[in-house]
Amino acid sequence: ILKTLPGSPGNTRLVSLGDLGAYGSAGTTSNFEFSKKFLEGFGMPFNIITGNHDLEGMTEFTTDKENFAAWKKAFDVSSPHGTFSQQIAEKTLLVGLSTEQFRDNKFSSHEVFISDPQLEWFASVLKAHPAEEGWNIVTFSHAPPMGSQLRHLNSVHVKNTCAWLNHAQGTTRRRTFYRLAREHGGVSVWCSGHFHLSHDYEDSMGIVRGHHPGSMTAYATTGVIGHKSCRDGRRQSRIIHGDAETIRIFSVNHHETVSNGVHVEPLRLDLSFPSSLAARARLSALGEFPKRVPLPEGEKISEGDEWWFSARTPQQGDGCYLPTSEGSLDIVDQSTPGAVCWWHMKNGAVVGVHDGLLVEYDDETLAPVGLVAAKDDVKDRRVEVAEDGVTLILRSESNPEGTLEILPRDDGSYHRVFQENKWIRFLREQSRAKSADAAAATSKN
Repeated sequence: ILKTLPGSPGNTRLVSLGDLGAYGSAGTTSNFEFSKKFLEGFGMPFNIITGNHDLEGMTEFTTDKENFAAWKKAFDVSSPHGTFSQQIAEKTLLVGLSTEQFRDNKFSSHEVFISDPQLEWFASVLKAHPAEEGWNIVTFSHAPPMGSQLRHLNSVHVKNTCAWLNHAQGTTRRRTFYRLAREHGGVSVWCSGHFHLSHDYEDSMGIVRGHHPGSMTAYATTGVIGHKSCRDGRRQSRIIHGDAETIRIFSVNHHETVSNGVHVEPLRLDLSFPSSLAARARLSALGEFPKRVPLPEGEKISEGDEWWFSARTPQQGDGCYLPTSEGSLDIVDQSTPGAVCWWHMKNGAVVGVHDGLLVEYDDETLAPVGLVAAKDDVKDRRVEVAEDGVTLILRSESNPEGTLEILPRDDGSYHRVFQENKWIRFLREQSRAKSADAAAATSKN
């Protein structure tokens, strides 16, 4: 990373997006101490935020409060919610948000939870640094906001409602971050990790326009450094370089120097755009808008290469789009590989079939919010909508008794909860182990 920093270091700062340790040591005091020495080894000031695994020290701490306090103590973090706000250059602000819950999450422990006080703090920081006055804000969070258009894992994070910030906290709370960024107009870059994926997908970056002329947020997936924690075998970090004229986002490759016989440069430019909101507005008026630099063919991961990483944002060109729930879904054979069908339910929900999964989408951002039915339930069944417009029918042609009906919950949503809170599972396993030990001791006596 240090060798590839473009130009003079200038006002340089390191930011860690969390998830510091491997399984077994994550979230422990010893891991925090080791990680601090590692980050100090870069020889530059650094900021840090928590990831979900940083509060996973279940063998050492019994509460999130204790675990979070140990993390703050280890890294000399004074803010009550693990946030930071750091001006790094003229009209340039770095802002970090931390997850505060693991054991206390209602569903998946791995949901990245931003508390209401922290969210209020974030909104106040944005208000104090308006885009109209020339501020560029670079935001860091472990998980991305819903609506970021980033590649995600339907079968892991979406299934377990832990893909987005405040994913399981209800529609309004999970949309808040996306809305704040669009309304402010100066949140130019938002970096996140969480998915442990590389930058070699077209949708490892998402560029979302704001409400102000020329305003945009470049959402950037940030990869991992360690061999054991990467999902696709490619390890990368980000470098953001800015000056008075231009902001550039780079990838730093840690994993290889040759891919498919092609030499891979350690530093790759992924996006470049004007620093000034006014300059971006002028480009927008001309019909131009920043686009990510096309990935070199030798480095790009395509759907065919990594089919199990498949992700989908519904589009009207999918061929099975129904603007309302009226009509048959038999337009496309859903068992056909690659078939994509999605539709609006009468109650406003958006549901779709992709890669053999029945997925519910947010109706504002069209980001997935959860799985309605897994592949085993969808296999050999056709998905239909009942005449009432709200009941989903998974019809089995070969076995009528195998037909399933799915009704919305009280809040109008359809997705299911698949993953139990890890802390609850941990306590239950501990209890079983103690009971087994006690039974063994009794039998010996």
